[in-house]
Amino acid sequence: MINSLQHVGQGVWDINVTFEFYKRFFGYKVKLNDLTTLDEDMAPIIGSVETLRSLMAMNVKGGGILELIEHKSSPIRPYPKDRGYGNYGILEVGYSVRCIDDIVADFREQGVRLLTPVCEVPLVNERRWRCAYLQDPDGMRLQLVEDIRPGKPMHKKPEVRGIVHVGVGVSDLERSKEFYRSALGFDRLVYSFEGHIPEMDSITGGPLQMKLAILERSAPVTGAINILPAGTIKLIEVPGYPGRHIYKGRRWGDIGCMEFCMDVTDLESTIAEIKAKDINVYLSQVEIDMGYGSKGMVAYIRDPDGTIVELVEIKTVAWVSASTFMRLAMPLLRLYHR
Repeated sequence: MINSLQHVGQGVWDINVTFEFYKRFFGYKVKLNDLTTLDEDMAPIIGSVETLRSLMAMNVKGGGILELIEHKSSPIRPYPKDRGYGNYGILEVGYSVRCIDDIVADFREQGVRLLTPVCEVPLVNERRWRCAYLQDPDGMRLQLVEDIRPGKPMHKKPEVRGIVHVGVGVSDLERSKEFYRSALGFDRLVYSFEGHIPEMDSITGGPLQMKLAILERSAPVTGAINILPAGTIKLIEVPGYPGRHIYKGRRWGDIGCMEFCMDVTDLESTIAEIKAKDINVYLSQVEIDMGYGSKGMVAYIRDPDGTIVELVEIKTVAWVSASTFMRLAMPLLRLYHR
């Protein structure tokens, strides 16, 4: 059973630098692990046995978990120069904010360069996103998103929360919509657009004709870690663009966002359901020791363009079950980091 969007994985140049950025500006103050190891279990994904440093952190106010990966045993391969929209793979990561104008003003005051002004995206049923873009120290595009819904009061206190969506470049929008609906339950279409968005020109590198779709999971959030988001995915196609996958010729953990992960209960039955839909599972059920007493069972699938999606069943967090961690540790962490 798929519960929620759990985390995104990003390859970085220097974990210390990148973690400090997300800790300072995005509230990722709680380390769930920080481990350097020769990672044989990931060899089928990476293509070789590598020594990696991995760090996972959470924002106690909510949102998805952040995983940072730094290759230690071999040179890190940079993000491709032609990394723009029209290519395939995870092109952006979205973070939830409240009072976005105040957040943007504060970021600018602290020296963060915003790539766009605050703009508005009309969704279904009079719902709208107010959003703006920036980049992290490794050049990853980040979107700040204030989700405004009719009938819900506007927040008066500025706040940055965690990850709420990923933006994925695809070659065939309709095919990808069906894949993410069938495989992962992204069944609710909240935005559809075809054309040119002038506000995006500074992000896309110039005027592009795009097809966009924003899909959500309508199923309620389940699982022990109840601060995770249900999951939203933005699919981006640039018709006629001779794109390629941003990880072609590079490895899992090289610079960029190499995967996103869904939290599951009973990984074995979840994999069986996915296989029954004729979706290829190219790494099945491996136990991963993530350090700090955190262990889980993982499996991997790819979307039609080769983007990696990880499925994780958490076994322990800090040597206890995820439900025990949430019940006992989270109230203290919230108190300490409020």
